[in-house]
Amino acid sequence: MEKQQRLGFGGRGSVLMIYQILAYAGYTAFTNFPQNILSSFYGGTQRLTFMNLIGSLLGYVITYFVISPRIGKMKSVKRVGMYIGFLALIVCAVLCVIPPTKSGLWCVFFVLTLITTQLWGCFFVTLLIGNWFPRRKGTVMGIVTMAFPIVTGICLSLFATQFFGIYGAQMGALMATGQYSPEAATAAAVVKASVTSFAPYWCISLIGIILCGIFLKDFPEQCGAYRDNDRSFTPEMAQQMLAAEQEARARSVWKRSKIWGCKDWWLQAIPNSLLLSCAMAFMVQIMPILQSHNEELQVLAVPGFVLMADGYNAVLFGLAIFACFGSWLLGVLDTKYGVRTAVFITSIIMLLAGILGLINNTWCVVAATWMLGLFMGASSNFGLSSIVRYWRGEDFPSVYSGAPPIGTIIGAAFPFIVAAIGTNLGYAYAFGFVAVMAVICIICNRAFNPRGIIAYDNKLREAAGLPLDDELEKRLVREGHGR
Repeated sequence: MEKQQRLGFGGRGSVLMIYQILAYAGYTAFTNFPQNILSSFYGGTQRLTFMNLIGSLLGYVITYFVISPRIGKMKSVKRVGMYIGFLALIVCAVLCVIPPTKSGLWCVFFVLTLITTQLWGCFFVTLLIGNWFPRRKGTVMGIVTMAFPIVTGICLSLFATQFFGIYGAQMGALMATGQYSPEAATAAAVVKASVTSFAPYWCISLIGIILCGIFLKDFPEQCGAYRDNDRSFTPEMAQQMLAAEQEARARSVWKRSKIWGCKDWWLQAIPNSLLLSCAMAFMVQIMPILQSHNEELQVLAVPGFVLMADGYNAVLFGLAIFACFGSWLLGVLDTKYGVRTAVFITSIIMLLAGILGLINNTWCVVAATWMLGLFMGASSNFGLSSIVRYWRGEDFPSVYSGAPPIGTIIGAAFPFIVAAIGTNLGYAYAFGFVAVMAVICIICNRAFNPRGIIAYDNKLREAAGLPLDDELEKRLVREGHGR
């Protein structure tokens, strides 16, 4: 069985991975790039990070109070995700055509963009990953989350170059006519630059939704494919498993009201949320951090190579390389040694990044940025991976819909906190904040005991009149915990 699993991800499984990559790319571009590039036109970094806070909190409310109670009753998670994806594209298109002269309206649509792209790209599409790859989720997420560092590290540089190139050319053309006031000319130039620069990310997001509609279903068995691409299961066995799982999900004991009463749920959710939130907080402000050191970084510039044309571009290019490697490596460690071990290693990397950045030497900041890249891609893996590893398949939708909102709340606040610290005290102190968060991650990770989840699961099942078994214990034995 294991040999067959390693042959590949299957044709439709590969399409799902492409869909997730494109969804992550669209989400990152439309939520990260405005805070990095457009903030000076629409109210500044602190205003946009505050909008990020509002959007993420509203996304939490919608996820927890609207979507979560209905997740087990949805006839098709795939279809609902597609509808939200189309809505996100409409909102993103409107965002691009709102000029800086209407910054209040732009901020409203930026909040809507944050809500819809997050629900689509980071929730509903990722639910499908859990359904299709229950045992190989670490490896799969390690691959698809490479979209984050590639879009942030490489595409952000290209976007900035393209945006300001178009903006400058348009400003020159408009001012030469003498028919526009400086304010009107700036607004027109920003709109044209935004539409042109964001168009590729809008298109690839649409392509992902179309691929999903044509090739994918909620479960692989529904379209003749196999979970984990394990062909040892006959179609009849797969259909029986699917029917049994759907029945079990309807009577899952891990309801929303029960999740937060489990201590070890918190001890695994907090590190997962802090890792991802710290990475997100710095990624939406990485440009001003690096540009403050650009004079010293010019020795890294490679004239004629657009990805390394400036010093900060060169560092971003290196960040993308380190992040892709870290996403793959820590995904493999997750699959082979368990998510608890992978989270511990990632937390150590995050601590080192915070300490190096706190030194505030240019080259220490470069090293910290590249270490940030190492854990940035991997941090996106663990929220899904830990739930798939430590909970039953039938409990996955309810537990997963409860876990991401924790990261959403923390992730909403952290960009604003880091921006406030960086603006008022300096970004060295912001790196120090990350170091403190890393220590919290390590403490929670070491205190986390998967058997606490088993004990709580047994308690819930006994109260519900369901039989007890050793399914979760067997997972820990396979992970090397022993009895």
